[in-house]
Amino acid sequence: MLRPARELVRFRGLLGTLTARELKARYRGSVLGFLWSLANPLLQLAVYTFVFGLIFRPHGGGLADPYALFLITGLFPWVWVSSSILEGSMSFIASSGLLRKAVFPVELLPTVAVLSNLVHFLLAVPILAAALAVGRGLGYGVSGWPALLLPAIVVLQLPMVTGLVLGISALNVHFKDVRDIVANLMTLLFFLTPILYPLEAIPYRSLWWLVRLNPFTPYTLGYQQTLFYGVVPDPTLWAQMALVALVAWASGAWLFERLRETLVEAA
Repeated sequence: MLRPARELVRFRGLLGTLTARELKARYRGSVLGFLWSLANPLLQLAVYTFVFGLIFRPHGGGLADPYALFLITGLFPWVWVSSSILEGSMSFIASSGLLRKAVFPVELLPTVAVLSNLVHFLLAVPILAAALAVGRGLGYGVSGWPALLLPAIVVLQLPMVTGLVLGISALNVHFKDVRDIVANLMTLLFFLTPILYPLEAIPYRSLWWLVRLNPFTPYTLGYQQTLFYGVVPDPTLWAQMALVALVAWASGAWLFERLRETLVEAA
């Protein structure tokens, strides 16, 4: 559990270099380059505003009005998480040559996927902040000073995502079906996370508990409360986020350590 964390801290300089290289490689040959990191969320915001603001108004939208802003406050962080998990699950297979270098800290490979996608999310935050500011200007009670707590939620979710990616990527080297299973599971979890709907809109108590116990739900609620509703999450929610982060990191790091010695043979 502690060894991967120590290695990430020890080689943080190399981790930063690999993350920067990954970001540059993603946009190499592109005319707009890093501007796509701003264009993509801006386009998403425009589409959701048009569809859910003018064409389709969800039933019970008063619980989350304007709905488009409610949607993106949960959707943008989810894109970071899901992209990190799906891309990170293939990191060892895509860089199998580095696994054979005895001195290379292999923990860095999955973490690069997490950090590069985190950068994309952080670049989308100004778009989200501008949209929330416009919402306030139009008279909607969205956002406010609690939005300053966004970094704290990201810091709590980062070890959770990194732990999951470490464990899944190591498991995927041994069992190639893992990525497809995870991809389908992430689709299911997306709909079991209160991103498309407020938690209060769930009509059945049993279903409410299913969604509430989803490990991604506390973070989504944290983003929604600080960014959309403009309230400070209560201590219980902060404790839940911290607990999920600890369990996810411990489980993922433990699984990674168990499979670490056989990664080269299986890759």
